[in-house]
Amino acid sequence: MLAFVTSLRARALAQEWDYHVWLLERTLDSILAQTNPNFLAVVVCHEIPIVRQRDHPKIKFLPVSFPPPERDFDDMCADKVLKLSAGIEWVIGAGCDHVMFSDADDLVNRNICAFVEARRDTDGFYNACELHYRYGGLFLRRHGPHAYSGPCAVFRADLLRFDQPPFQGRWIQMLISAGESRYLDILARKGRRVNTVAAVGHTLYCTLLAAERRHLLPLPFSGIVMIEHNDSTSHVAGGIGSRVWEGRPRHPKWRNTLSTIKQRLRLLPSLRPLSLSLYRDFTVLRPARVPPAYRSRGSIF
Repeated sequence: MLAFVTSLRARALAQEWDYHVWLLERTLDSILAQTNPNFLAVVVCHEIPIVRQRDHPKIKFLPVSFPPPERDFDDMCADKVLKLSAGIEWVIGAGCDHVMFSDADDLVNRNICAFVEARRDTDGFYNACELHYRYGGLFLRRHGPHAYSGPCAVFRADLLRFDQPPFQGRWIQMLISAGESRYLDILARKGRRVNTVAAVGHTLYCTLLAAERRHLLPLPFSGIVMIEHNDSTSHVAGGIGSRVWEGRPRHPKWRNTLSTIKQRLRLLPSLRPLSLSLYRDFTVLRPARVPPAYRSRGSIF
């Protein structure tokens, strides 16, 4: 059985809680659309949200008791790792043999479960090609293919190992080499057992497994559609992975506008219209059905 594991941000850290709940409902709809029924989904959270799928037999809400993080990129990433780790332990205990990590605002391809079920002996799969979308739009942006994973990845459950402070091992050295010492310090201070794959981060999933002589294979299709909005964790300051660099030099408004135009022109060839197959495979909500307040909350660039 394949388990989808995701984490939901604490309510205190959401600029608009109702919007995050709405995004989660869209994600759960995409998971429940799987063409193979041999799956379950676990949402790890501080507060159990009121969603349509709350009592669905395929959905498990797993509340945690540890305190929420500060509104800081590294601290929020550490919180996400603790939640994923709790979810991973729960699904392994429930007998799931494959685990997929995904974000609580992204849309999952309905063919993932069937694809994994047909290849149960493999170590896992990474998402080599990402699709970016904002609700209400008619186009999405394709990013990739690349040799590292995006936030969507599938792992054989017996490859998911755990560690607790004081941390040690190859995954620690990888993060230090990547400049993530601050994040590691915050994670260690939580004093909790973590899954090392979740903790190392999606850009290092493949590298960590390869170092252990295990190999993730690229999915032959896009596994998720990443939803762009202005309250994603990447828009929070406090770490090298954040899009908000507090030391960024200030430029005149005209220069920032020119830079934005140049970037979008460069990325124009990566735009794709939303086709019928994309609507179907990712359970994308039609633009006319998106509440006006939730349209265009971020750029696909």
